Amino acid sequence: MRPPCPEGRKLDAMLSFLRIENLAIIESLSVEFGHGLNVLTGETGAGKSIIVDAVGLLLGERGSADQIRTGAERLGVEAVFEVEGRKRLLDRLEEMGLDAGSEGLVLRRDVNSAGRSRAFVNGSLVTLQQLRQIGEFLADLHGQHQHQSLLRAEAQREALDRFGGHGPLLEQVASACGELDALRAERDRLRALERDRARREDDLRRTIEEIAAVAPRAGEEIELRREEGLLRNAEEIRALAEEILLLLNEDDAAVLPRLGTIRERLSRLAAIDDRSAEALRAVEEARLSLKEALRAVEPYRDPADFEPGRLEAVAARLAAIEKIKRKFGPSIEEVLAELARSRAGLDEMGGAAERLASLDAGIAAAARAYAAGATELSTRRSEAARAMEKALAKELKALAMEGCRFAVAFETREDALSEVVIGGKRMAYGPLGIESVEILIAPNPGEDLRPLARIISGGELSRMMLALRTVSESKADARTLIFDEVDAGIGGAAAESVALRLKGLSRGQQILCVTHLPQIASLADTHFRVEKSAGKGRTRVVASALGDEERVEELARMIGSPGAPTARKHAAALIQSRKAT
Repeated sequence: MRPPCPEGRKLDAMLSFLRIENLAIIESLSVEFGHGLNVLTGETGAGKSIIVDAVGLLLGERGSADQIRTGAERLGVEAVFEVEGRKRLLDRLEEMGLDAGSEGLVLRRDVNSAGRSRAFVNGSLVTLQQLRQIGEFLADLHGQHQHQSLLRAEAQREALDRFGGHGPLLEQVASACGELDALRAERDRLRALERDRARREDDLRRTIEEIAAVAPRAGEEIELRREEGLLRNAEEIRALAEEILLLLNEDDAAVLPRLGTIRERLSRLAAIDDRSAEALRAVEEARLSLKEALRAVEPYRDPADFEPGRLEAVAARLAAIEKIKRKFGPSIEEVLAELARSRAGLDEMGGAAERLASLDAGIAAAARAYAAGATELSTRRSEAARAMEKALAKELKALAMEGCRFAVAFETREDALSEVVIGGKRMAYGPLGIESVEILIAPNPGEDLRPLARIISGGELSRMMLALRTVSESKADARTLIFDEVDAGIGGAAAESVALRLKGLSRGQQILCVTHLPQIASLADTHFRVEKSAGKGRTRVVASALGDEERVEELARMIGSPGAPTARKHAAALIQSRKAT
């Protein structure tokens, strides 16, 4: 049963469930982890570190066919992480197009016998790089593993900034950097425009002149096409008009004169019998309509539009419009839009010099603001580094690393093109400040300080991370921390110091620890015993969550006398004494 969260605090992120299939000697294993300090104990070679390896695969470590259990075709590792409240992680998932899920984040990793690997997040296939990026928000491994955040320069800077509480100042520097970069980008764009200005101005002017010379109007082409059709059929139109006019009014048998005669006869009939009045009205309406038709047709007899040369003029106009359409757009509307854009571009070029002068002034001001913030950040980092060195020296002494020397090194770089001037030098800069940060360490007396990643062992790295987390506990993020080999080569007072620091860290975040020390195991909120057994020619590994009596037995074994009453009594007393810790 999962224990309640220490001090009633709901953790932002924790590993709640892990399933392993066919990894090394493990055929099938499921573990449900709890809040606080989770301890894994067992005999050497029982498979404890394989469980840590499984988490490493889920965090993006390299997998290979050699890790597959003998006789199996593939290995699979799956875990559920509770991630409530992790805004940065949720934002990253959204950027990747992944769903965070309502029941937690499910990670899965498969490796087949050919060495090919596939990774999934909530059922969606992801790349190994994406898995690593997500894993950085979830857990941190400390031991003989590739996935150790402390070995990355970025993580070392983050550790220093967490220790110094530089969050608000970092936001200020990042904001100033963003403003400066935006102004520089705009200036570079205008400068490029200025360098190409003469050619570009000529191009824009030619475009404007060509379009303006034609001066097309929206809808003009439709009007011209209609007129062209009329002009090409001018003779036929005249002939038809002549014939229509003859039939309506000018021929001996024309319709309108005959309708006039019919109207006169109906008028006399209506005077005698009013029943013919309706017929009289119908004839009158027909006569008026035909007169309207006559007036409409008359212009076609000798139309003004049919003047000589008009057809050639219309054809030339259409050809000119077609030419600029081919060059500037598929339609007159597009041509007119290009004209507007060209005029706007020419206007912008005309104001480029003034805009560049304004940008230069803005960049100078933004660079000064950035330099002020970055200088303060550098000062604060230097102060924090000295304080962290002292705090860590004290912690490392308690963790049996008394002879270890620790230092934080800063490196800056000049950039002749930079506008950021600090101490009379043009400095390379970025959203995180002007310096890179590197942790240097000399584990033994007489050794030179060297980069952390080059000389430190798994056990030393675990204790270094434990010390670093301890001194910056109130500022640490809530990732699951996994320690393997943190107790390597220590005992006595150092073992007690390691145990108490792990317990202290577990009040703010989930800790998983593989240990051989009863001092650590006695402080566990959840205690797992990992055992292996042989049967039918194969090895089987189980991880059991221990109850009170089982914990006494396991601690007695770890003390060294599992069957002795005194060892059991010592183990029980040790557990009881830890309840208030």
